Amino acid sequence: MQETGSRVIEVRCAVAAAVPIGTNLGLVHLLWMLVSGRWLETRGAVIPGLSATGVAEPAVRRAWAALGQGDWTSAGLLARWREPVERGIGRWRST
Repeated sequence: MQETGSRVIEVRCAVAAAVPIGTNLGLVHLLWMLVSGRWLETRGAVIPGLSATGVAEPAVRRAWAALGQGDWTSAGLLARWREPVERGIGRWRST
């Protein structure tokens, strides 16, 4: 399980590395909220989902700002999400 967790962290950071500073950390928190299932637990509510991940309140506000005002596109994020898998860094499979 520890190996899987470190791969997820590595892929999240690789996805967010290409976006501007200020947006990248917020996106890392947003991606963690998605892959950890917190977003589903809060029925799609973003701010409670971010809070449920355990990040501090300033980090929740930063992630919220990255979502609404950050310089990124979903197509760009999806392309970067696939890149590490294609390079063999992570293989998405059920465990």
